[in-house]
Amino acid sequence: MATATRSAPGAASCLLIVLATTTLSMATSSSYAGETSSRSCIAAERAALLSFKTGMTSDPAKRLDSWRGHDCCQWSGVTCNNRTGHIVELSLRNAFIKDDTNFVWCMPHGESGGLEGKISSSLLALQHLKHLDLSGNNLGGVGVTIPKFLGSIKSLTYLNLACMNFDGGVPPQLGNLSRLLHLNLEATVFSHTLLHSDDISWLSRLGLLRSLDMSGVNLSTIPDWVRVVTIVPSLEVLQLSQCGLSLQHEPRLHSNLSSLQVLDLYGNRIDTLNPTYWFWDVLIIKELDLSSNKIVGQLPDAIGNMTSLQTLRLGDNYLSGVKSELFGNLCNLSWLELWSNEIDQDMSDFMEGFPVCTKSKLRSLDLSATNLTGRIPSSIKQWKNLSDLQLSESRLVGSIPLGIGKMTNLRSLILNNNQLNGSVSEEHFANLVNLMELSLSHNPVHITISSNWIPAFNLEVADFANTKMGPHFPLWLEGQKDIFELDISDTGIVDLVPDWFWTVLSNVSYVNISCNQISGRLPATLEFMTSAEMLDLNSNDFTGLLPLLPESLLFLDISRNSLSGPLPQDFGAPMLRELVLFANHINGTIPIYICQLQYMRVLDLSENLLVGQLPQCSKGRDDKEELNTTVDPGNRQLSALILHSNSLSGEFPEFLQYSPLLTLLDLSHNKFEGELPTWTSGKLPYLSFLLLRHNMFSGSIPLELTEQVHLQFLDIANNRISGAIPRGLANLKAMAQYSKIRSDNPLESKFGGTGVDNHIAAIKYDDSQQIVMKGQQLYYTSAIVYMVGLDFSCNNLLGEIPEEIASLFGLKLLNVSHNQFTGKIPDKIGLLRGLESLDLSFNELYGEIPWSLTDITTLSHLNLSYNNLSGRIPSGSQLQTLSDSESMYIGNNYLCGPPLSMSCSRPEVTEDHHEGNNTNNRDLYLGLAAGFVAGLWMVFVIFLFVKTWRVAYFQLLDNLYKARCNCLWPKYPQTAGASLKTGP
Repeated sequence: MATATRSAPGAASCLLIVLATTTLSMATSSSYAGETSSRSCIAAERAALLSFKTGMTSDPAKRLDSWRGHDCCQWSGVTCNNRTGHIVELSLRNAFIKDDTNFVWCMPHGESGGLEGKISSSLLALQHLKHLDLSGNNLGGVGVTIPKFLGSIKSLTYLNLACMNFDGGVPPQLGNLSRLLHLNLEATVFSHTLLHSDDISWLSRLGLLRSLDMSGVNLSTIPDWVRVVTIVPSLEVLQLSQCGLSLQHEPRLHSNLSSLQVLDLYGNRIDTLNPTYWFWDVLIIKELDLSSNKIVGQLPDAIGNMTSLQTLRLGDNYLSGVKSELFGNLCNLSWLELWSNEIDQDMSDFMEGFPVCTKSKLRSLDLSATNLTGRIPSSIKQWKNLSDLQLSESRLVGSIPLGIGKMTNLRSLILNNNQLNGSVSEEHFANLVNLMELSLSHNPVHITISSNWIPAFNLEVADFANTKMGPHFPLWLEGQKDIFELDISDTGIVDLVPDWFWTVLSNVSYVNISCNQISGRLPATLEFMTSAEMLDLNSNDFTGLLPLLPESLLFLDISRNSLSGPLPQDFGAPMLRELVLFANHINGTIPIYICQLQYMRVLDLSENLLVGQLPQCSKGRDDKEELNTTVDPGNRQLSALILHSNSLSGEFPEFLQYSPLLTLLDLSHNKFEGELPTWTSGKLPYLSFLLLRHNMFSGSIPLELTEQVHLQFLDIANNRISGAIPRGLANLKAMAQYSKIRSDNPLESKFGGTGVDNHIAAIKYDDSQQIVMKGQQLYYTSAIVYMVGLDFSCNNLLGEIPEEIASLFGLKLLNVSHNQFTGKIPDKIGLLRGLESLDLSFNELYGEIPWSLTDITTLSHLNLSYNNLSGRIPSGSQLQTLSDSESMYIGNNYLCGPPLSMSCSRPEVTEDHHEGNNTNNRDLYLGLAAGFVAGLWMVFVIFLFVKTWRVAYFQLLDNLYKARCNCLWPKYPQTAGASLKTGP
C-alpha cells in the first residue's frame, strides 16, 4: 500500500523520484549486467554476501533464494566484473514501479513485501563495490540508524538507501565517499521513525556528486543549508522535499550550481519568493517544484528569466493575483501546476494571457482550486497539445464547450466541483481517442449519452458523482474494460444492475454506485473481482445474501440496502479494513470469522436483526487441534465497533481487551447485561465514545471509567446501573477542554480516511450515530468528533450530583434525569459555558436553582421538572428564550416567579446580593428552631415536677374542650361532650 504524500504526474505521493543514472554510469552498469562472468566470484566476497543473507529475518519475495552454490556472480541482484571477478554491483531494490520508471512507491512497514532484518558489516569486504541499492526494504526500524561503515566502501559511485525506515541522524561518514555520483537517502515521511541531520557540511566533500535526494530527512535545524548545497559544483538534481526547510530573507548568495537542472523543494516551510533568491540565477533549471509550501504574495517577475523551465510546480501555496503574462518567456514550459492558489480571475482572460509558444508546447495544466470564474472559453480547442487539463473546485459556470472534443491529445479531463450545467453528449468526446481519465462529478450537468453509443476511448477513471445520469443505467460503460476507478454515485439511476456490470469491472479497484435506486442481487462471482479494494454500494435496493468477497477487498459499504439472511461463516477478504453493513435485514449470529480480520478498523453491523452473543475472539484452546494451541485474538487494529439496534446479548465483550486502538464503541439498543468492566482504562486507552444506552447493564459505574483521559462521550442511559456517580470526574480530560477540536483526539486521526492507492479517493467513515440530545433523538455524522456529553438518565443512581461535574468545561450534553439523585444542583454549574442541553428532571433535587445557570449562553434545552426545587427562578436572557419554558419547571411546587404564574412573596433579589440574603435567612430559621425546642423542653420539665401547674393545665383544657363541643354539636346535651372527653 502506497503512502500518499505528494502529487506527481500521473500518480499521487509518498513518491521517491529515482534519480537517473548518468550516461557513463548507465553504460558501465549495463556492461556489468550484460556480461557473463568468466570466472567464479571471490570466496571472501561470497562469504560476505552469505553473512548479509544471515542477517535477513524475512524474505517474502524470495529474492535471496538463488543465493546458494559456489558462483555468487550468478546470484540474483549480484553483478561481478568480468575480468577480476570482484562484485561491483549489489541491487536488491524493493519498489513498486508504476507507469513511469521514474516513480517509485515507498511502502509502509509490513506491506512492502521487501527484505527485513539488519545490514551486516560484512559488506565491508566488498571493496570494489560501485553500485549499492537496497531501497524499499525494511532494514531499519526505531533506533536503527544508517550504518556508519557504509562510509568506508570508498569505491561506491551509486548509493540508494531510500524508503528503508531508518531512524536517528544521518552519519557524516558518508562524506568519505568521494567518488559518489548519486546519493539517495529519502525517508518515509509517515512512519514511526525519524531520519534527521543537524549538520550536512560533509556534503561539501562529495565533489563529484551529481544527484542528491534527502527528501523526508528532517533538516529544519540547519539554517545555512543553502550555503552548503550550493558549493557542490557538479549537482544536476537536488531533491529536498519535506525536510522542514525555510529560506532566509537575505541578499543574493553566490551559487556554484551552474549544472543544476532539477530543484525539488516540495512541502517545506518557504513563505515567500524573494527576487534575490539564489535559484533565479540558475538559468538552465528545467524542473522547479515549490508546491505545498507557505508562500504568500505575488509571483516575482524573475520567474520569467528561467527560460529553460519545462516543469513548474507552485501548487498548494498562498500566491495571489497570478498573471499568465509572467510566463511569456517560458516557451519550453510543458508542465504547469498552480492548483490551490488565488488566481481569482476570469478563465478566458487568464488563458488568453499565455504566449502562443506556451499554448503550443504545454502538455499539462492544473488550475484546480484557484478561484477561476466565468465560462470555459471556446478557444480552449486551440490548446491542441494539452494532455492533462485540471480545472476542478473553482467557480466555473455555463456549459462545457464542444471545442473540448477537438483536443485529441487529452488523456485527463478534470472538471469536478464547479457550477457547470447544460448537457454533455457524445459530441463532447467524439475525437478524444486518448482520453483515460474523466471527472465531471459534483456539477449539475445532464449526461445525455445514448445507450448504443460506443466510445472511441478506453477510460481508466470515470467519475460522474452527483451529476444527472439516470434514470437508466449507463450502458456505454459496457465497453470500458480498462476502468479501475468508477464513481456514478447519486446520479438518479433507478434501474436493475445489468449482468455484465460485475464482469466488465472484474479488474476495477474502486467502485462507488451509492445513493441511487439500483436494484438486484450481488453476484456469486463477486469474489472474482480480483483487483477490487473499495466497494461503496450504500443506499440502494440490493437484496439477497452477502456473497463471498474478493480477496483483495479493503473497504466495503453496503449499508441502507435490503440484504437478508445470515452472514456467511467465511466471507473472504482477509485484508478487510472497513465493513459497513448497517440498516439491512441481516439476521442470525455474528460469525467467529470476524475475529480473524486482523486489519479491521471499522465494523458497523448496526440496525439489523442479529441475535446471540458476540464471538469470544480471545486466546484459548483450539478444540480442532490435538495439541494445546492458541487462537489469535485478532482485531488489534479495530477503531470503531458499532452494533446498535440489534438483539445481541451476553456481557460486555471481553475480546475488546485485545483492541487497544478502539475509539468508538456503540452497543446501544441491544440486550447486553452484567456489570461494566474495570479494565477499559488500561486496555482501551484511546476510547473516546462509549454508547451503551438501552441495555440491561447493572452494578455501579466503575471508578476506573473516570481514568479514560480520551473519553468525551459516555452514554449509559436506560440501563440498571445503581450506586453513586464516582468521584474523579475531573480526570476526564477530554471533557474538560473548551476547544471544539482537540489535537489529540484519536477519532479524528483514525477516521480521517485511508487511501488505498495513489489514484483512489479515500473512504471516510462518517455515517450517522444516534444521540439523544435536547429531548429528542438526533443523528450525527462525522461531526460526532465534536460532541462532548454525559448521559446517565433512566437508571437507579442515587446520592448527590458531584461538584466536580462543573469542571468538565467542554460538556455540550448533560442528562442525569429519571434517577434518585438528592441534594442541590451544584452551584458552579454555570462554569459549563458550552452546555447546550441540560436535563435534571425526575429526581429528588431540592433547594434553589443556582443563579450561575444564567451564565450559560449556549443553552437551548433545559429540563428541571419533577424535583423538589424551591425559590425564585433565575432570570436571564438565555433562559427567557427557551421554548416551552413553563414545562421545564413543572412538578416543583415551591418554585415561583416568571415564567410560572406563582409569584414570590418576598421582594425579588438580584444575583449580586442573593447569596448574602440566603445566609441571613438561614441564620434566622436556625435561631427560631433552637428557641422553640428550648421553650418546649422547659414546659415539659415544669409539668413533670410541679403537680399544681399540671392539674391547672389539664383543667383548662377540659373547659376549652367543653366549649368547643358546645360549638360543634349545639343540639346535643352537655353529656355528649363529657362522654367524648372521658372516652379512650
